[in-house]
Amino acid sequence: MTLRTSRELMAWQPPTGWRELSREQRHAYLERHDIQIPLKPADWEQMDHDQCMAYFAWHDRILSDTPDARAAKEREYWQRLRAWNVLMGWWILCLIAALGIVWGIDALGDAGIGMRIGFTLFISVGYTVAIFIPMQLTRPDPPRT
Repeated sequence: MTLRTSRELMAWQPPTGWRELSREQRHAYLERHDIQIPLKPADWEQMDHDQCMAYFAWHDRILSDTPDARAAKEREYWQRLRAWNVLMGWWILCLIAALGIVWGIDALGDAGIGMRIGFTLFISVGYTVAIFIPMQLTRPDPPRT
């Protein structure tokens, strides 16, 4: 079966159980049924950018979305999330240490309660703006299945 245009290629539906096949099994199935999926279809020059990106996503999903690849993405996600959690834990420990220094010293004397509250607010706002908000933005996203 020769599929030439991107519409013909993307209209092809893989058989049931395709997601569980390895890369070699997928290529063997395609060869057995004489299906060729080119990197660039015959109508590549007529396609606009969005169509090209949709074709690339379909091509990647059909040929590369194997159980091994999904497991590797999952492992990488958990590894990155663990590293992110460790870094966030260190920032929280630094915050606790800074607050411990502010509230643990007696150098400010009796008039120091206002200063301590001011330092606490300054440290809390500074950490929120400089550390916690950027850290939340850089938190790893789970892989799409």
